[in-house]
Amino acid sequence: MVSEELTPAERAELDRLRAETSRGGRWARTGRWVAACAILLVAALLGTLAVVAVYVRSEVLDTNTYVETVTPLAEDPAVQSAVAARLADELITRSDVEALANQVARQLEARGAPQRLSDLVSPLVSGMRSFVTGRIQSLLATERFQEAWVNINRLGHDQLITALTGGQGEVVQSQGDTITVDLGELLTLAKQQLVAEGFTIVSRVPDVSIPYTLVESDQLPKIRTYTRALNAAGTWLPWVALLLLLAGVFVAPNRRRGVIVGATMLGLTSAVLLLIMNEARAYYLDRLPSTVRSPDAVAVVYDTITRFLVAALQTLVVVMAILVIGALLAGPSRPAVLLRRGLNKGLDAGAGALNRAGAWARATGRTLAAAYHPIQVAIVLVALVGLIIAVRPSIGSVLWVTVVVLLALALLEVFVRARPHEPTTVDRRPLGTA
Repeated sequence: MVSEELTPAERAELDRLRAETSRGGRWARTGRWVAACAILLVAALLGTLAVVAVYVRSEVLDTNTYVETVTPLAEDPAVQSAVAARLADELITRSDVEALANQVARQLEARGAPQRLSDLVSPLVSGMRSFVTGRIQSLLATERFQEAWVNINRLGHDQLITALTGGQGEVVQSQGDTITVDLGELLTLAKQQLVAEGFTIVSRVPDVSIPYTLVESDQLPKIRTYTRALNAAGTWLPWVALLLLLAGVFVAPNRRRGVIVGATMLGLTSAVLLLIMNEARAYYLDRLPSTVRSPDAVAVVYDTITRFLVAALQTLVVVMAILVIGALLAGPSRPAVLLRRGLNKGLDAGAGALNRAGAWARATGRTLAAAYHPIQVAIVLVALVGLIIAVRPSIGSVLWVTVVVLLALALLEVFVRARPHEPTTVDRRPLGTA
């Protein structure tokens, strides 16, 4: 069992901490807390901004990730309906169906047909437009058209930086407050399919460029400026935030509480950004231009493009919550002490069994004990760095990483306790005490 009596070294440390609570020590402690909180607040703000910066780099400026982002749009019914209506209007208008129908009606009236035959032209054209829209919408659900959508976006992604910074490309274009994608390839496919089905009148339609608005907002000029800045910061900003977070914890008089303060700040700033994004979504969708024919499709496009950023922020909130819970369980509260007491009994039992496994286990424990605390810190830092490097860590992956870290720390503790008894701080202090 682990002895809880104080060694001379621990007694000296206790006396030192008591001395810090004197008048002079109290002022110094307060100053350190003020400095730590300031550093941790900056780290939290930069950490949240780093999530956005990494999103811009990995989700917008990487071709494969961008294509993965927009691919679901081709399968969404609202988007399919909007694209089908746009292509049908283009086919009906460019094939000049209404003019042909009026010409036929006039010729029939001149040969004795009812004089009001021309009044049927508009309903006829409307019915034809509805028919073409339905046929195109059914074609958009096929694999061929979905592959065409992917190809359009893959080709256009090479020009996405131009779109975000202002300018034009062959497929994706950006002018003023609008970003559009060219649907000309889809129109060509739709025309070919309709002609193959006997609707030969659309064969008169030439292959043309059809701009389809993806985003229309007066905030785009600002977004382009932010994009350039975030793209430049996407590489180093996460590491700066992590270093500041560690610095704030190191400066804090109580590092366990420093972890709680830093994780809480970072979690709250991420949650606030999620709320701001939700309000921005509602503001954007409530103020769509009157020219937008399918608000539902616009909402789907918005949600699809931002879904990875939302997921990243949600994951960060969960990570910070795990850190706060872990720091609280390492504290002096009665529930934490009772939990650690139970864990200590289990670890002692495991160490006893490992001690009987042979000299190799005791030798391993002796080696690990020499770097006990650095190994603990390294395990946690490796997990954090792994989550930072990961392109899109999910909440599920965070939970798995947490389980692996806990198992690694428990294994380290069991090996250290399995070594021959030595009067060290590791041997005498219960697991998790601060």
